[in-house]
Amino acid sequence: MASIQKKNIGLLGGSFDPAHKGHLGISQIAIKKFKLKKVYWVITKKNPFKNEAIYSLDERMKYAKKISKTQKKLK
Repeated sequence: MASIQKKNIGLLGGSFDPAHKGHLGISQIAIKKFKLKKVYWVITKKNPFKNEAIYSLDERMKYAKKISKTQKKLK
């Protein structure tokens, strides 16, 4: 029988319009507090509380990748 390896992950969802140090901070706190292997940022297409986004989805994804690139546990 194959062994099942437990991998605790976290999901942080939002519009990330734009991604900022607060997103990094709460991700790092969650990693430590819950002993997570990874935190995945789930970037939504549209914020339901705003009429329109400041940046396009593509721009927000690129910037999120840029500011999180040095964080090995963030995807």
